Amino acid sequence: MAAAKKKKTMTYRGKPLYRVGDRIYYGNLEDKYILALDLQEKEKYNDQLERTSKVRIQLIDNTEGKIGEGQVYRRAERTDLYHALDIGEWWLNDALRMDSEQ
Repeated sequence: MAAAKKKKTMTYRGKPLYRVGDRIYYGNLEDKYILALDLQEKEKYNDQLERTSKVRIQLIDNTEGKIGEGQVYRRAERTDLYHALDIGEWWLNDALRMDSEQ
């Protein structure tokens, strides 16, 4: 019998990324907080490729049961995915650190 293949998860700075449609969840699903990135606008370049030109970032409470349905603690918009992940990753680490100190 063939060994079951483990599905690889894409990560950014050690935390997993999960995409559901135009929404990306960033962070460990077991943690109290998770980051939601909504890809709102896309623009074409090179006639064949698309890139995101507007991303909404939300730091969400992940203890409500359903992923992405908790209270929003912080919200912002950025012009590309890299800058959105950069600020969001800082928010997420700060929130998790503050929660662990209490």
